[in-house]
Formats: sequence, C-alpha cells, structure tokens
Amino acid sequence: MTENRSENFIYDVDFIERILKGLPANIFFKDTECRYVFCTHYWRHLKKDKAEDWTIRGKTDLEVRIDSENAEKAYEEDKKILETGCGTKYVIEINQDGILEYLEINKHPVRNEKDEIIGIVGLIIDVTDRVLMEKELRNRARTDMLTGLGNRDALEHWIAEIMPSERFPVGIIMIDCDGLKEINDTYGHSTGDEFIKMTGSVLKMSLPENAKIFRSGGDEFLITVPGAGLDECLKYMEAAENSGDIRIKSSRLSFSYGLSVLNSAEDNIKKAMDDADIMMYQKKKLKREANRN
Repeated sequence: MTENRSENFIYDVDFIERILKGLPANIFFKDTECRYVFCTHYWRHLKKDKAEDWTIRGKTDLEVRIDSENAEKAYEEDKKILETGCGTKYVIEINQDGILEYLEINKHPVRNEKDEIIGIVGLIIDVTDRVLMEKELRNRARTDMLTGLGNRDALEHWIAEIMPSERFPVGIIMIDCDGLKEINDTYGHSTGDEFIKMTGSVLKMSLPENAKIFRSGGDEFLITVPGAGLDECLKYMEAAENSGDIRIKSSRLSFSYGLSVLNSAEDNIKKAMDDADIMMYQKKKLKREANRN
C-alpha cells in the first residue's frame, strides 16, 4: 500500500481509489499545484502514452487532457479555487471522435485542521442526456408548430443574444400573407394554415442558408439576413415572388413585404422592424387598390 503525506493530511491513495471507483461518477483529488493525486476513472478524453503503468497522478489537466480549451479552463478554475477558497460548478462540452458529450464539473477546496487549503476535491458527472433534453425542450419552446420556423420567443432570443454578434449589415424583411382572411372565410382555417405553411416553405427555398425566418404573428413573418443590404434582400424577395404559380384551392400564393437594414449592433432594431412594417403595409395597400380597379 502506498501512503502519501501532504500538509499533515494522511491518505492511502490506492485505498481511496478502490472504494470510490464503484460510484457512477469520476471523483478526483488534486494537490495545491493542481496536480492529480488520484482519480477514480480514466475517461477517454485523456492523452495517455502506451505504457501499461501510465498514471494520471502527478499531472495537471494541461498535461493530460486532449481538449486544450477545456484543459486550460480546468487549470484556471483550479487556481481560482486555491486563491479564493470558493468552489465552482460548471458544464463543459466535448466533441471528440464525432461524439458530443456534456460533463458537469463540481470542485471544492479541501482544508486541514488549521483551515489551510491542502487541495481540491472534484466530481465529474456525465450530463449529456440531461443537457440534450434541455436543449430539445428550449428548441421546441422556440419553434412554431405549424411551420417549423422560429416563433416569437425565438425572435426575442435572436434580438437579445444573437443579433449583437451577427455579421453586419443585417437585412430585415417583414412579410404578410395576402388575402388570408378571404381564404379562411371561403375554405376554412385548415386551408389558411396550408397557405401559411406554403409561404414559409417558399421563403426557406428562396433565402440563403444563414437567413433566419420567424413566424412573428398569425400570417406574418420576420426574416433576418446577415451580411445583406437592401439590394440583396430585394433580390431574395423577387426570387420568392417568382417561385412559380403556386396555388392552394383556387387562391394563388401571394405576400407583401417591406425591407430595412441594421448597419450595426447599435442600430435600433425596433425602428428597423417598424420601417420594414410600414413599407410592407404600403405595398399591401397598393395591391388592394389595384385589385379594386
């Protein structure tokens, strides 16, 4: 049996590893130099050599982790714990060999009878199933069930979290289906729903892959196109309008649109949406007047 001594803390490394290895989690202890003293499980994210007696003991995360970014995070978090005496808990993402995994890391300082920090105890739990389920639930909550596009919540998330880091300029397109009320009154709401779904499909086919399409209201859509100005957005909309004589029942698929542009993250998104909205309703009004004549 191997006995180690550190800051008056006596432990039998082999014995501790042996009794903890049966637990469904990776439990470890590190010294005040952030080096592993023991680790109950050698997970597959390690850089091990071919020696049969290879051990993690005496090595830091920087030396043994394949993922350098997560290795640096682990090392920095360890140093912070030793400096502040406060524990930490966080989740990391690992995508290795085509396998996506999420691991929850829970680490706390270990103190001796003099209240001096003598190391770090940690717990690593595989939370992949939980994180993927949470992501799926968030995705469903932000998905319009009729069209499969982003809903109002997804739009608000884009405005708050994604828009500031988009590639500017960002084209803003507001769209409203033409004649939906008449379709609902004539053929029923199920036919109106098909009209809305088909509009979403036409938009997806006509816009670039980086465009984000949201169903912002009953028959209204909002589109954001990173890296596109007014001219590019106009071309995309012309392509959508000229996608063919698509009809549901006897009604031709038709919509009105308005355009505006965000030139930077400092631009007022509400004003840009309002500007596009005003243009859209002006076009809608002109169409109605033309149909009367």
